[in-house]
Amino acid sequence: MKRLRLSAQISVLVASMIVLTLGVALLLFNYQLRANLEEAQGERVMGLAAVLADRDDVRAALMATPIVRNPDSELRQQIEKLRDRLGVDFITVMDRDHLRLTHPDPDEVGRHFRGGDEGPALKGQSYVSRSEGTLGVSIRGFSPVLDAQGAVIGAVATGVTLTRVGLLLAERRQVLLLGIVLLMLVGASGAWCLARYIKRILLGFEPHQISQWVQQRQAMLASLHEGVLAIDGDSAITMVNPAAGELLDPAGAGDGSGIPASTLRELFDRGTPALNRRLTLNGRALIVNRVPIRGDRGAGGSVVTLRDRSEVNRLAEELTGVSRYAQALRASTHEFKNRLHVILGLVQLRDLGRLERYLRELDDTLIAPAAARVAGVRDPVLAGFLLAKGSEARERRVELDIDLQSEIPTPDESEAVHLLVSIIGNLLENAFEAVAGRETRQVSLTLGVDAGALSLHVSDNGKGMSDNQQQLAVEQGVSSKGAGRGYGLAMVKAHVESLGGTLALYSTLGRGTLVEVTVPYAMDVMQVTDGVT
Repeated sequence: MKRLRLSAQISVLVASMIVLTLGVALLLFNYQLRANLEEAQGERVMGLAAVLADRDDVRAALMATPIVRNPDSELRQQIEKLRDRLGVDFITVMDRDHLRLTHPDPDEVGRHFRGGDEGPALKGQSYVSRSEGTLGVSIRGFSPVLDAQGAVIGAVATGVTLTRVGLLLAERRQVLLLGIVLLMLVGASGAWCLARYIKRILLGFEPHQISQWVQQRQAMLASLHEGVLAIDGDSAITMVNPAAGELLDPAGAGDGSGIPASTLRELFDRGTPALNRRLTLNGRALIVNRVPIRGDRGAGGSVVTLRDRSEVNRLAEELTGVSRYAQALRASTHEFKNRLHVILGLVQLRDLGRLERYLRELDDTLIAPAAARVAGVRDPVLAGFLLAKGSEARERRVELDIDLQSEIPTPDESEAVHLLVSIIGNLLENAFEAVAGRETRQVSLTLGVDAGALSLHVSDNGKGMSDNQQQLAVEQGVSSKGAGRGYGLAMVKAHVESLGGTLALYSTLGRGTLVEVTVPYAMDVMQVTDGVT
């Protein structure tokens, strides 16, 4: 369902409130206006009745013998002219027998008065009544007609029908409706101006968009390993993500209230941008980036990002595999130099026989066996890396056994090779460190490809791990080897999961550790079967 724009929502809301409010007000005003109008008309007709009852011609007509009840009488003619001028619907003169002497309808002259509310007037009372007569429901004013001695000889009734009252009410209601329309136009204009003002404050975005962005920002800031800190133009902290709080706030207050003022001055010392600035805060070496927030009226605060410099360096080395490649190549280079020196010395001594035997021994004991162990690895990068790790193992006096259960074809993506190098390198490095204090240092690596999956096992005869250590081993930053460690297995797990594989860890205290990894392995080259490619 499409959302209404903010301006439309405000306009609809304000218009609805105006219509509802004015509608209720109109009902109340209409009710009060009708009541006031009926009351005013009642007082008017009663006053007219009193004035007419005091007329001499009315008194004479009621005292005549016999009483004339004729539509063409002089009294009726005078009364009708007066009724037209006064704007009432009827003026009726009646005798003590309730018989009409005057009426707007000539046929009603001489007939009984209708309505049933004339009795008190013939008993000497003046009052206002509402009843239904010949002309319909009307508001009537009654007044008795008295002779010279004060005796009641008849009565005068004047009245206006509710139809006439309705017409008067409609005339006055038009003015009221015009005022309501003007108020609605003013309210709509105010709503439009308010909507534009709010939209300008919100930079043209809709509230649901801002709400969604705020939720996304909170989730994003919470997931960042990089610290993010922001202050407004009044130097008040407006945002601190968990990583920044951990780096800067020793008290652990999530709102940044525990960050020392000196630290804040160091971070927000100027309103100018700063990129990759190196600072030492709270005993930590940090890389700091500061970007000012520019508002319509000048500087509106700053945003600072923080990162632990040692962690950046360490992660950069781990992610790129530089440390693993460097260690393997350094060991291989060192071993190669030693053998080269021996060869060079024998050449200088011109002991060709001894040189020939040395080269044959070297080939038989080191080169050929090492090459044979990786002969089934078709990818040169992976094969070279395994050879270099073998050299590193010899230098560290570790017996490294590489067992290929099947040929290892070249993967279809070069990125997979780099991930495998990182996985194997980290696992072998952990194994080398695990056996460092043992008398017999044995590490084995088993590789095999079957049914489109590569399985590798790395085992050692080190001191092993307890159940609790096994559970924490794959968590980043958790290690029994001291601060700054605990990233190898966490990285291995991340790489394995990125390839869609699984990792299993088995360890027994005093006996060693076994790590099993299985990952999908898509091959780039076609296999050779029965001599047919």
